[in-house]
Amino acid sequence: MTKISPSLRATSLSQHNASVVFANIFYNGPITQREISRISGLSFTTTAAIVSRLKKRGIIERSIESSTNGGRPAALYRCNPSYRYVMGIEAQHDKLYLIVSDLAGHVLSRSTTPFDKKIGKDGFLDLLLQAVKNLIDSFKGQSTRFLGVGIGVGGLVDPKDGSVSILSHLPDWGNLSLKSIVEGEFHLKVFVQNNSDAAALGELRYGLGRGKRNFLFINVKDGIGMGIVLNGELYMGTSGTAGEFGHITVDDHGPVCTCGNVGCLETLTSVPALVQNAKKSITQGVTSMIKEIAGGDLNAITFPVLLEAAKQEDKLAYKLFTDVGRYLGEGIVSLVNLLNPELIIIGGDFVQAGDLILEPINDVLRRQALELPRKAVEVVFSKLGESASALGSVVPLVEEFVASPLSK
Repeated sequence: MTKISPSLRATSLSQHNASVVFANIFYNGPITQREISRISGLSFTTTAAIVSRLKKRGIIERSIESSTNGGRPAALYRCNPSYRYVMGIEAQHDKLYLIVSDLAGHVLSRSTTPFDKKIGKDGFLDLLLQAVKNLIDSFKGQSTRFLGVGIGVGGLVDPKDGSVSILSHLPDWGNLSLKSIVEGEFHLKVFVQNNSDAAALGELRYGLGRGKRNFLFINVKDGIGMGIVLNGELYMGTSGTAGEFGHITVDDHGPVCTCGNVGCLETLTSVPALVQNAKKSITQGVTSMIKEIAGGDLNAITFPVLLEAAKQEDKLAYKLFTDVGRYLGEGIVSLVNLLNPELIIIGGDFVQAGDLILEPINDVLRRQALELPRKAVEVVFSKLGESASALGSVVPLVEEFVASPLSK
């Protein structure tokens, strides 16, 4: 058995106590020292000493508010959100979406870097590294504030080393060791995770999932992904790949999916599927104003074009959105019956479609889901917008800081 020196044990205990105190301030603040002592079980003297160290370092600050029970007002403490910054990135199919946020999840900066997948893996990596550098450089004189970089990607991520094994929309790029590459370039901590998992974390900490124990985040963009929160924790499965909702088979005779399977849900309900079905219907002679809105060019039909047509009550556009909502609803029925969530949050492009999508989803749920789980669940649209995945990707960095605040 390895012997641990008394000084090492004392250091570990000190770090543990600091983490306990700071976690109470971070998650429950503004809070008094007396409340921290009561909740944590630490003595008031120990609590006060740690609060003093955290305050001296600038990690926490006194709140303008004060707590009183009729006597002398007691100081309230909260995290100083600007003590450290974190960078979050979502690698989408045609662009990098980057944010910088403080410790409280307030977005301080946003930027978008478009790319063409024809640039290949090496070109993409060069673009990514340059985008990170540019964003750090824009915070002149404050680069030491950065805790690290979170990256959300639309692929399968190995949680052990942060490598991306499958990018369904970039099938020829092979394995990407994003974590080691970015860490090696900037000497910052890097977390890489699936973008839908990241979005679920974003909702759990900063969005509609706050205070919820069991909910699902369904990410509908060029593909369909899902993040699963069970018992207040992100569920990732045995190999870290849980939530590939878009790749369940719903039509044995359906279109070939980018994953190689046939009739996956995302071949019927993703944004590309919606656009493709619109082009197909118009080519077959279905009357619609969609092509007119697109300037007479079939290739110019996009999601915004279809959305505009639907808002103008174009019958084809309305049917296309309704069909997507129905297919998505049929998939959600299985999730409701299987997992019994209290909330399902839909994010991505279809948020803009509102009731065009939500009404058919709820209609299918009312008709097909089992009564008890159906009555327990609510389906809503995300309010975090395009930032959900990028913001959620930094949550592990922030949580790691909360666990050891005096070592950063």
